[in-house]
Amino acid sequence: MKKITQTPHIIFWILIPFILLVGFLKPDKTLVINIYDTYLVMDLINLTVLISIIFGILGFGYWVIIKLNRKLLNWLTVIHLILTILGFLILLLIPIISPEIHQDSPGLDFVFHHDLGQIGISTLFLVIIIQLLYLINIITALFRKTD
Repeated sequence: MKKITQTPHIIFWILIPFILLVGFLKPDKTLVINIYDTYLVMDLINLTVLISIIFGILGFGYWVIIKLNRKLLNWLTVIHLILTILGFLILLLIPIISPEIHQDSPGLDFVFHHDLGQIGISTLFLVIIIQLLYLINIITALFRKTD
């Protein structure tokens, strides 16, 4: 646990190649999220590139704080790290487990897609809100006195 709180950037940076590998292995999958009358449609490869960029930025922020010899809040770092990784993994799994809609049973597939879309939008909002913990952690680390 102490290693995680001392080098959280390494965890984000190690996950980037694995996330990109998932995108390259399943390039034909698509994430579909319905928000009222708007559909968010994103190919899995584009989603993995976006997540990799976000992980790179988050890792860079943690790395800068550590190189400036600032102290992060350990519990906030662990909560942010775990919830961010789990949230993005759920977003990556949705296109992989969602079936194709077939002509012979469109009703069941539509309900399943709708449920996955609801899980996707909930997870997306959760991940966005969790990033506030990151900002709070970085800002408090910048203004805290070093020991």
